[in-house]
Amino acid sequence: MTPLFEWVDAHRDEMLAFLKRVVDIESPSDDKTGVDAVGAVFQQAYRGLGCAVRLERQTQYGDHVVAETPAQRGPRVLLVGHMDTVYPVGTIGARPFTVRAGRATGPAVMDMKGGLVVMLFALRALVENGGLGNARIVLNSDEEPGSPTSRDGWPARAADVDWAFVLEPGKADGSLVSRRKGVGIFRLTVAGRAAHAGAEPEEGANAIVALAHLALAATAVARPDVGTTLNVGTVRGGTHPYVVPERAEAGIDIRVSTIAEAERAVGELNALVARSLVAGTTASLGGFFHRPPLEEVKGTDALKTLVTACGEDVGLRARYVASGGASDGNNIAAAGVPTLDGMGPAGGGAHSENEWMDVESFYQKTKLLALVLRRLWSGAIPA
Repeated sequence: MTPLFEWVDAHRDEMLAFLKRVVDIESPSDDKTGVDAVGAVFQQAYRGLGCAVRLERQTQYGDHVVAETPAQRGPRVLLVGHMDTVYPVGTIGARPFTVRAGRATGPAVMDMKGGLVVMLFALRALVENGGLGNARIVLNSDEEPGSPTSRDGWPARAADVDWAFVLEPGKADGSLVSRRKGVGIFRLTVAGRAAHAGAEPEEGANAIVALAHLALAATAVARPDVGTTLNVGTVRGGTHPYVVPERAEAGIDIRVSTIAEAERAVGELNALVARSLVAGTTASLGGFFHRPPLEEVKGTDALKTLVTACGEDVGLRARYVASGGASDGNNIAAAGVPTLDGMGPAGGGAHSENEWMDVESFYQKTKLLALVLRRLWSGAIPA
């Protein structure tokens, strides 16, 4: 057993105690005070490792935390996680942090406070056993709602980076994530003409009927055979049953595996709204892909080979899968950086009252990340 692994095993209780500490601080995305409280814990911890820490100040969301190891020669690695959660304040009272039969439960224990602790303790293990290389650690505050204030900053944060790891949870079977679908949120809006539904229906132009035609036609844009899905998730329109509705809109979620599919889907939707399916109505399409697909860029294969080899040393048979969910890794890979996601502990039930984290995986992924970083900084892959 290497000193790195021995260090992690010697600090298992401390790791669990630290995880409990940050799980107990409730930090839903819309609670700036709570998210900043989590950020304060990690600021102190990273300063304790000798990192320079700065904040990207926010008003609506918590401040993003950026920590840098002391600069030196060699490759630079970007380590990424988010501090915000989907659980409202008060959840911890109903479902406190608990460890039982090898599983830890509690709000955001897996997604993704477990990953934040893995990241920190992997770096601590390296500090105590040979030292750190070049790393930039970014903890953002708004990932769950789509990283609205942080997503545009990823190209700058990744500009001088050679490799990136996202500490989102691994799959329940331990698999890592090398591909994620891109996510587009669109709004389909129809304008019609109001009229009395009984006295003068012919004077109206029914926006809801037009929207129904468009929504049905839009479902044909999906191509499940290549991973493209389209979900009409919300519909709103009209005022009263006795009024011909003059406005209606639908919210649409589109997931794609490639940039080419994103461009095709948007092109076909724009072609649909250009047609007038109900006389007197007009349609428009708003929205965009806020998460491009996480595709494997040049260098990803070499990174996977290294992680697979390190996995064997920690007893993890590394597998790489695609995910329909998105993360900040999508935007980092789009900046051209080889990126592996799912480096956090395995578990299941994310975003539900049944969320759980595999405790042994918690320690195993800490060993894995520490070993991968050591080998990267030692030149295992030419940068």
